[in-house]
Amino acid sequence: MELAGWVTVAVASVAGGVAVIGHLFDQVPALSQKMITAIRSIRAVRDEVKRSGIK
Repeated sequence: MELAGWVTVAVASVAGGVAVIGHLFDQVPALSQKMITAIRSIRAVRDEVKRSGIK
């Protein structure tokens, strides 16, 4: 493969990587909110189990 071909592959790879990373960072707030909700739910269940005396 010629140099121009390798340059094209390298540029396309970098652009693809940047696009994927950008997409992942866009998902962080939504995922963070879902994790907060999940943790609160788990804590509520744990507290309920403690109150009911179930072991």
